[in-house]
Amino acid sequence: MAEKTITVRIDDDLHKAIKVNIAKRGISLKDYIVGLIKKDLYGVK
Repeated sequence: MAEKTITVRIDDDLHKAIKVNIAKRGISLKDYIVGLIKKDLYGVK
């Protein structure tokens, strides 16, 4: 399956909070965002 790119702009404080959160979890930004989207769309944990 081909991958597509999604670009969003967020403020610096939110970006920093996300980076801290994913660093603690040991996951990538892509995995974090895709996980959130899948959870919202499909109820996947």
